[in-house]
Amino acid sequence: MLKFFRHIRKDHMEKNKTTKYIKYAIGEIILVVIGILIALQINNWNESRKDTIKEQQILSQLKEEYAANLLQLEQKIAHRKKIITAATRVLQFIDEPITIKGDNLSSQLNVMIGNPTFKPIENNLVNSGDILLIKNKKLNQLLTTWPSNVMHIKEIENIWNKGMWESVIPLFNSFGLLRESFYKWWNDEQNIKWVMEGTFINPFQKPKLSNAFNTIEILENKELEGIASMAVSVNYAANLQSQVLHNRILEILELLNQEIKE
Repeated sequence: MLKFFRHIRKDHMEKNKTTKYIKYAIGEIILVVIGILIALQINNWNESRKDTIKEQQILSQLKEEYAANLLQLEQKIAHRKKIITAATRVLQFIDEPITIKGDNLSSQLNVMIGNPTFKPIENNLVNSGDILLIKNKKLNQLLTTWPSNVMHIKEIENIWNKGMWESVIPLFNSFGLLRESFYKWWNDEQNIKWVMEGTFINPFQKPKLSNAFNTIEILENKELEGIASMAVSVNYAANLQSQVLHNRILEILELLNQEIKE
């Protein structure tokens, strides 16, 4: 083809047909430009098609991840509600200690030994740049700000985590409750679901209540009142923030469902 064009160009030059040659040259340039533009368009179309395929793969993976995050978050919310309820009962016992039995008190204290922490599945969308493949601006924004949203709840959870190991565990140990508390925790089927799947054998044998368990003495302990109050306050605050995350996940899942092409 190029040889053919060179032959025509040479023929025009030899016959001194300057005007026709200029027109031919312009036409040849236009054809070359059109060819380049078509090639670029095809290349852009191919790249766009690849990006769309990759975007759909990312969206499907995100749907699985955030569905799992939603389930885990709901479990943490339920766990914290149990702690709040138990701590509230302990505060009621402190206010009216006369008719309280040791079994009732120990049962509520056992529930308070819990440290629910939300650990969502983490991805590398932002750092890898793959976040740019997601065309939905609202979805893109929610995914970009997700890590900072999770950080808020982790800050609250860390307060209770620190209190657990620095205050709750030492105090309950002084009450002689830890063995029974750990036994009941590992004997709770829901707790096992929170940490693992499948069958499980409790590593503790059922303890016998000690006669040394003094209900009145425990209820008069001011440190216990403070710990119970902290358990209610911190876990309630964590659940408020968890509800914000819960709504955010539902919003993300709704947008993902809209964007995923079945």
